[in-house]
Amino acid sequence: MTPDSAPSGAPPSGAPAASASLAELRAAIAAVDEGMLALVARRLQLSRDVGAAKRALGQPVRSFAVEAEVLERFRSGAAARGLDPDLAERLAHELIRATVRLQEDALPAASGAAQRVLIVGGAGKMGRWLAGYFLGRGHRVASCDPAGEVPGCASEPDLAAGVAAADVVLVATPLTPGVQVLERILACRPRGLVADVFSLKSHVIEALKAGAAGGQRVASLHPLFGPGVTTLAGRVIAVLDCGHPGAADDAAALFGDTALTITRLPIEAHDACMQYVLGLSHLVSILFSTTLVRGRRPFGELAAVASTTFYKQARTAAEVARENPQLYHEIQRLNRHSTRLFELVRTSLDVIEAAALDDRPDAFADLLARGRAYFPAELPVELG
Repeated sequence: MTPDSAPSGAPPSGAPAASASLAELRAAIAAVDEGMLALVARRLQLSRDVGAAKRALGQPVRSFAVEAEVLERFRSGAAARGLDPDLAERLAHELIRATVRLQEDALPAASGAAQRVLIVGGAGKMGRWLAGYFLGRGHRVASCDPAGEVPGCASEPDLAAGVAAADVVLVATPLTPGVQVLERILACRPRGLVADVFSLKSHVIEALKAGAAGGQRVASLHPLFGPGVTTLAGRVIAVLDCGHPGAADDAAALFGDTALTITRLPIEAHDACMQYVLGLSHLVSILFSTTLVRGRRPFGELAAVASTTFYKQARTAAEVARENPQLYHEIQRLNRHSTRLFELVRTSLDVIEAAALDDRPDAFADLLARGRAYFPAELPVELG
């Protein structure tokens, strides 16, 4: 070994120790991380103050215009510093998500007197979410469900007694038995508001409209989110008018001072929209997974060469495949518009096939152009 040589891995004579330099750099990064966390904590405290100011002014938790300004500020600031604007935008979305949750958690209990809320089917996933929501808003909540008790709620084994005592009766049973349950409730001549939270209305529309026509305070609700949501900002709840003056207003008031977006429409229009919002979106995912299964190519083989688009669709299809099969079957079977939807999908596949196999790209390009024109330039961001 010559005097100028050194064992493999050892620093040359006189050079700074690489480990010491690395340790110093890591310490500097740790200090920067601490500073960033301190700034995040300061920003969230300011967000709490903004939330209090908005509540005092009667403004909603979420402002899409302000969020757009924040996103642009992050992107332009990143570009000016030579940073990736997409990274800055992702950071901004995380801060917006945290801000919305803080401001939602600070919402006061519902204004006015606490109401007695009976949730029929309270032991189900959505029933439990409703129970937690109304308990958190300061209401007195009871559950009527032979499947079991709901933490924090009184149990009401007698449906008629529970309906008689309730100011609000919410039906959160599975779809198929829901019509019989709803009819039993309406037969009790409840004094309070009655509303279902079913994903479809085709099977209960006649019972709901008959109850409203008979003078009962009947409305219908559809929370367009699952029971696992972590924030209500950007979420939608549909409030459907069944024909009773004021009942839909009462139903909307149950959620009126939250971050939910409340969409009002007549009950007759609901399932015509749901054939696309639920039926088509589920169908596309099931078609994707069914085609993969029938194609008999193992997922691992495809994953080895998978594109970003493939993974996006695969994630959605996998989520649908893991959902409650009974519920998703009912969403297809019970919607009176499903037959029309399947006909439309079949004819659309024919159009796509003809365009894709044509030697000329014009028809295929036209399909994509029509799709671009249909969708807005930017879709809402999922807050989790």
